[in-house]
Amino acid sequence: MNTGIETDSGVMFSRLLGEHSVARGSRVVTAATANAAAAGVAILHAGGNAFDAALAACLVETVALPMKCGLAGDLVALVRERSGRVTTIVSIGPGCAALAQGAQLSVVGPASVGVPGAPDGYAALAQRATLPLATLARPAIDAARRGVVWTRPMLAYLKQSLPLLQRYSADCPYLRHDMPAEGERIALPGLGDLLEAFVEKGAALFEGPAGDEIVARVGSLGGFVSRADLHARPAREVAPASAVLPGGLRVMTTPAPTQGPALIRALQRHLGDGEPLFDAVAEARHAHLARDEGTSVVTAADQDTVVVVVHSNSFPRFGSGVVMRSGLVLNNRPGRGFNLDAPAGTSGAPTAGAIPPTTLHAWAVECGAGSFAAGATPGGINQLPWNAQTLSRLAREGLHTPLGSLLVAPCWSVDENGAQLCEANLDAAARIDGARAVPAMSLGTARQIVVSDGDEHYSAGADPRQQAVALGVF
Repeated sequence: MNTGIETDSGVMFSRLLGEHSVARGSRVVTAATANAAAAGVAILHAGGNAFDAALAACLVETVALPMKCGLAGDLVALVRERSGRVTTIVSIGPGCAALAQGAQLSVVGPASVGVPGAPDGYAALAQRATLPLATLARPAIDAARRGVVWTRPMLAYLKQSLPLLQRYSADCPYLRHDMPAEGERIALPGLGDLLEAFVEKGAALFEGPAGDEIVARVGSLGGFVSRADLHARPAREVAPASAVLPGGLRVMTTPAPTQGPALIRALQRHLGDGEPLFDAVAEARHAHLARDEGTSVVTAADQDTVVVVVHSNSFPRFGSGVVMRSGLVLNNRPGRGFNLDAPAGTSGAPTAGAIPPTTLHAWAVECGAGSFAAGATPGGINQLPWNAQTLSRLAREGLHTPLGSLLVAPCWSVDENGAQLCEANLDAAARIDGARAVPAMSLGTARQIVVSDGDEHYSAGADPRQQAVALGVF
């Protein structure tokens, strides 16, 4: 059971009881860190809407989790209005122009660096917000200048990425002689300056000096992103992919080049054809997509709108491994998303101006008048299986499935070779021969879900495996 503490401001801070974080309110926010969720809630109290809250939380995450998301990354978003209308925003940078002249991508390093989609994506959210962008960015700017705390997940990401950072970014602020300890602070004033510039320039952030610095740094290391590439405006508002699943649950997802359509196909094969979910997911996912876990999720909801944002630097973390002295992490979406082995001109091959395929996606489901849920998870290639596990259960049990139970349900995942990993407490019926057992609650899912049962309140949940947080406002 989840309980909470109501503060004088009316914020319900959910306690982590029964190993899940669930909050309820007329407005809710979830995020990967407590500070990001709190920033979103503070914006709601200041009169902002769901877009304001989501953007404020996202910008805090660019400082609190710069190895996973940031101004040089990209994003996708799904928006569900109370009327039932669903739309999506896809803002992923296109392949660099140099690909047309024979430039060769690599998976990481300077030749993997992609065009940032995040500034245009964040700007698209800001267009739907009600408060000034300076107000929404202030919590993130203050966090950058005062310092953010090294958390256990952040330190794990740093340790895993040390060889990459030492090779390409020895002067970045995340490296020092001694490994930081959990609870220590790191100030990132350079990211604060970039956020100030984003307030002023919006989607044009990298058309000036900040972009010139990126081009010079990447070029000095042998990469090929150009000034012209940084003028791209990739944000597009597009209709969702959608289908009605067996049993009547309607599902809507972000469209291609995200993996939303693959999620729908996997659910149709599993629920309609009876194919085991593991096989359905393996068939539906893009086999060449590498494991790119450098991703975070934010959700926000007000009386009128639910917003789910997935923003990412790609790689497993720290993007391309090329990090500016400011702390800005440059993404490697083309290196990870394009099929580097595909012949030129074929589907998924590296192409100038083309949008790389991405594992990122968000979803919404509805069943009956006013009853719906929306959410997403980070996890690279495991976003698809984790979302499929969540939605297949909702399809079987309905949207009144206890949210806390849904979040802490034992999970399985796949590795890059397609083998199955199962949390130790997973039901035997969900396993397959040869699956490797891992400890309970040890997989990297960080599912965040918002549920409305048609009244004026939401339930919001955040998977505790990666310390995500849900907050509600009455």
